[in-house]
Amino acid sequence: MDTRIRNVIVLGSGPAAWMSAAYLGRELQGTVSVTVLEEPENAAGHGVERALPSFRGAFLDVLGIPEDDWLRACAATFSMADRYVNWRTAGPAEARPRELPGARPDAFYHSFGLLPEYDRLPLSHYWQDRRHRGETVEPFDYACFREPPLLDARRSPCWLDGRAATRFGWHFDRRMFTGFLRRYATARPGVRRVRGVLAGVERDEHGDLSALRTTAGDRLGGQLFLDCTADRRLTGAVLAEPFLDLREQLPCDAAVSVSVPQPDGRRRGIEPHSTLLAMPAGRAGLYPVLGRAGADYVYAREFATRDEAARDLCRLWGLDPARTEVHHQEQRAGRARRAWVRNCVAVGPAAGVLEPGGTDGLHLVVRTLQLLVGHFPSGPPLPVLTERFNRAVACSFDEARDFVQIRYGCSPRTDTPFWRAARGLALSGGVRTRTELYRAGLTAGSVLAEEARYYGYSQEEPLSPWSDADYYCVLSGLGLETDGPPPALAHRPDSVRGAGPVFERVRRQQRNLLDTLPDAYTYLRRLHGR
Repeated sequence: MDTRIRNVIVLGSGPAAWMSAAYLGRELQGTVSVTVLEEPENAAGHGVERALPSFRGAFLDVLGIPEDDWLRACAATFSMADRYVNWRTAGPAEARPRELPGARPDAFYHSFGLLPEYDRLPLSHYWQDRRHRGETVEPFDYACFREPPLLDARRSPCWLDGRAATRFGWHFDRRMFTGFLRRYATARPGVRRVRGVLAGVERDEHGDLSALRTTAGDRLGGQLFLDCTADRRLTGAVLAEPFLDLREQLPCDAAVSVSVPQPDGRRRGIEPHSTLLAMPAGRAGLYPVLGRAGADYVYAREFATRDEAARDLCRLWGLDPARTEVHHQEQRAGRARRAWVRNCVAVGPAAGVLEPGGTDGLHLVVRTLQLLVGHFPSGPPLPVLTERFNRAVACSFDEARDFVQIRYGCSPRTDTPFWRAARGLALSGGVRTRTELYRAGLTAGSVLAEEARYYGYSQEEPLSPWSDADYYCVLSGLGLETDGPPPALAHRPDSVRGAGPVFERVRRQQRNLLDTLPDAYTYLRRLHGR
């Protein structure tokens, strides 16, 4: 008897649903049919999405989608970094950096570029050694990465002939991206779209899902179901899988979002980065696309009301709250205890939420789909498959949680009730390990095997999309001091001397790229044919 899965049913309407349909349709090579029950989109589907540099290789290249095609279809722009503003200084919400001691601005870049090495050690070690010797006061990002001067000058990461000069991610219109994936997926044999509203769920004698029914009378039967809804319509409401509340580790549980017109790109250029600003009760974000920017304020309801959050966000970007379309979303941080329950798999927000609004979750969607294809059963799911899958998905979420948590738990701000509460967050074991290693002048790479075991990875699985350099960018930018120079350099004087030319090379590359790269506005206008 053939027990292979023949029909996969996806419930959802946003990026996670159509990423799932496109990915499974491609990777399972037409051996299953994929049906997406697409319910009407809500306001959350109209924002701006972000993707990390790994999105190209892990998703776009797998699907065979040329980068220029989807960039044009989604009003996409480049993002070479996250720029953090006012995470160290007390004060009201404002887009302009305040001043740190020494007349430096309270702003730093978390660059997506590659951190150079010398003599098998990252350049961060040599920078920290120079700081302790009093040989430099230059910030880590400008001293060690090529990208910060390019970001200040709003340069493109690519030359006009399309060659890439550095690593970059993207901002893009969420609704246009969903539509692009829908067209891509449904053009493949075996993938179809059913528009409707879920009316009920059928289950078999074993308690597994067997079909979804719509209010229009459609019955969609399948052997495997994907829950890509924001409210966990299948895994939570039907299968009653517990939700692990993480509000003690991730404090923000609401978001307000607006669209900010930016018609003067020719004069000011387009910022090739995201901006994350510390706010009285959370953080705000600005994500430019062509002609506008998506803006949000992710906050804790314990410390701000909906009206206060909307007022502060509109004031930040010079908008009139009475004349601005404002979207609110409330969502607790946390994850499903198990992402794969019986014959249903949670993908995207149904599996877990780091912060409401969902601008940081695409890498988790891709990771879940990679794991699902790698564990796809030939018949009824075996416990060993689902248990291993669930462990890996949970570990991926925990890593992502750690990178969000360090923003709040390691900031020195204590000027509002929110920031005082953030100092008392229950830091995860991963964050404590990272910060202890940083203070000791080490990196997590020094104990890679231990970190891999902590996060539950086996040796053949890819590790986190965040490297030691990513953590170093944020921890140094937040002002965390190390206890002393890196111990690895105490007995390597030749290495210390030899690293000097590497810093000079970084400065030469900065100047050369500033001279040769076009501004982001010019490149994108040419790409989009505007």
